[in-house]
Amino acid sequence: MSRVQQEASQYTTAFALFEALWEAGITVCFVNVGSDHPSVIEAIIRGKRERPDRWPRFVTCPAEITALSMADGYARISGKPQAVIVHVDVGTQALGQAVHNASIARVPVFIFAGLCPYTEAGEVTGSRTEYMHWLQQAPDQAAIVRQYCRYTGEIRTGLNVKQSIGRALQFANSAPKGPVYMASAREVLAQEIQPYALQQEQWVPIGPSALPVDAVEKISTALVQAKRPLVITGYSGRDRRTPDLLVGLADMIPGLRVHDTGGSDVCFPASHPASEGFRLSFDECTKDADVIFILDCDVPWIPSRNPPPKDTVVYHVDIDPLNQQIPVSFFPANGRWKADSFIALKQLTEHISSSAQLRISLQDPKHATRGEARARAHQSRIASINSQPKLDDDTALDANNIGYLLKAALPESTTFVIEAVTAAQMLHDQLQPSRPGSWINCGGTGIGWSNGAALGIKMALADLEKVDNEKPSLVCQVVGDGSMMCASPSSALWVASKYEIPILTIVLNNGGWKAPRNSTELVYPKGLNKYASDDELNISFQPSPNYAALAEAAAGSDRQIGEAAQGDQWMQGVRKI
Repeated sequence: MSRVQQEASQYTTAFALFEALWEAGITVCFVNVGSDHPSVIEAIIRGKRERPDRWPRFVTCPAEITALSMADGYARISGKPQAVIVHVDVGTQALGQAVHNASIARVPVFIFAGLCPYTEAGEVTGSRTEYMHWLQQAPDQAAIVRQYCRYTGEIRTGLNVKQSIGRALQFANSAPKGPVYMASAREVLAQEIQPYALQQEQWVPIGPSALPVDAVEKISTALVQAKRPLVITGYSGRDRRTPDLLVGLADMIPGLRVHDTGGSDVCFPASHPASEGFRLSFDECTKDADVIFILDCDVPWIPSRNPPPKDTVVYHVDIDPLNQQIPVSFFPANGRWKADSFIALKQLTEHISSSAQLRISLQDPKHATRGEARARAHQSRIASINSQPKLDDDTALDANNIGYLLKAALPESTTFVIEAVTAAQMLHDQLQPSRPGSWINCGGTGIGWSNGAALGIKMALADLEKVDNEKPSLVCQVVGDGSMMCASPSSALWVASKYEIPILTIVLNNGGWKAPRNSTELVYPKGLNKYASDDELNISFQPSPNYAALAEAAAGSDRQIGEAAQGDQWMQGVRKI
């Protein structure tokens, strides 16, 4: 047999799968393999040996939630999906809340899982060979994640494996972006096929859409003529070009204010006079707005807490303005359009600049007066924030103090990965992030996201820095103890150690979950919860784990109890009591 014939005979569906991922631009696979993956494992080995420079990197993740959270974090920086490989139904289930996070936060990820063999007696390569092959066959495996995915599918023959992957990636990369899920049985993955390739330029996602002309005129005129205009945003900063355009709009309209609901990114610089800061949709700024422009935001306000006046004019521009995956979402708007935030803002700023009528209107002295009032309000808010840290020796390290110290001690190039549910707003107040990409929040509500996401973010930044020959940037994960405990922390710490992914992790240890107490008090302000202990509420983490020791243990430390940490140990922990 010639070499060409031999290679063709080894060209399986599994090999074509990874080749397709590489050809589509996916460079990293976060893997948790199982008994459904013999052909996958063979393909991984062959690719590593034969084409190391044209084959994805493979990162072993002992927990599936770590794998998907790392892929999520990587995509936040690169904007491109990476791959996650898990095994059958149990591995799919173990993805857990990470699927919710990627879906809600609009993060593109490609997930692949094996299926149980469908033949029992060795009829073809890949047939059942082990006890578990009768137990792991779910009636509808994709149903486990279907409601969170933009697309689910099954590869049923190797003859169209690359087309199947190309179609899935079109969904993952089309707005609103999100996870996709593919599966295939062992027999199909072992199938030998002839090598082939797709023309990648013909498998592109849906391009971004613009506002119609009448919408541009309507929104621009309303914002300019309003007395108290307000922009509410949450995801627009995912496109790193968009914050500057939003700044341009705020500079054009001196009285305009911008409220960031914290969808996941820096959408507007906290240092700008128009900034109302970051609140989880319940800021008071909505209560006196006469025109509100919602831009890429799922929850602009909480109707039971801070609704705008009934006569407020509301315009909504979003890549998913109907929140199609949220069954109950009643936020009335006078106009609603599906459009890309960057393109929409560019249209608005260009129209205002070119409209003689709007330029004349902006020359009215009332706009300058509003701009001055806006600047004074911002200065007052910042002064109040700056007065919060108390750095006396006998003062507890609360979120304000920690945020202040991090801002003072860490370089401006630091990327903060924040998952501190009840402390996030205070941290944002103190850190006052202004550089696009410098603050990355989950966007979803599945706690434990940052354990893996921070590692994926660091990996993606490191890859970009290699291309641009830049100095390594610091990634600082700030996570509450409740979130830290909720998503296989030892798995993430082990991955960080094995692959030498250096990040700074700050665990805010308040001894348990505080968010459930706050939620209960909002519903029952005079209820039994008011004076109940954390143990009575079942939210206590006492006795508190030693998270610093957990980090060292996960990294493979062989230090004996009572010994001091060695200077050359790759991962070290420090505990402040």
